[in-house]
This record gives sequence, structure tokens and C-alpha cells, in this order.
Amino acid sequence: MRASTMISALRTKFNLFAVDSTELDGIEGGIWIRDDICKEETDYYPYAAGTMQENKLNTFLERYGWYAEAYDNETIMLFEV
Repeated sequence: MRASTMISALRTKFNLFAVDSTELDGIEGGIWIRDDICKEETDYYPYAAGTMQENKLNTFLERYGWYAEAYDNETIMLFEV
């Protein structure tokens, strides 16, 4: 799934404000979750710790060839596998 399509899907399915990763320090090739990821729609994704857990958001990402990576404790980036 292309980044632009994934951004739209994250907004629709998980109510996440996601943007191209270049908006954060010029990081290329990914998606920045520019929002609080710990919300009801994500089953309260536990920030950085959530990137290594099986959960609703990670299952969705894996299905479409993406994965979550912590940028810092509360900033989550997404990249294609």
C-alpha cells in the first residue's frame, strides 16, 4: 500500500492524524503519526512499547506491508517493510 493510501486509511480506520514523515526532521520514506496514538480506536496503543506488541494497529499495518517504529517514547513512525 502506498504511503498516501495508508495515511488515508489510518485517518479513516483509526482516527489518526498521519502525515508524510518528511514533516518531522526531514525523515524520508515513512509516515509520522502526528497525533496521540493512545486512543480508543487503537485499543489504547501503548506508545513506544506498542511497536513490539501484537495489537490491532500492528496487525493492520502488517497486513499491508508496513511496521511501526518508535522515534522517541511518544512519537511513532511507520515504514514499509
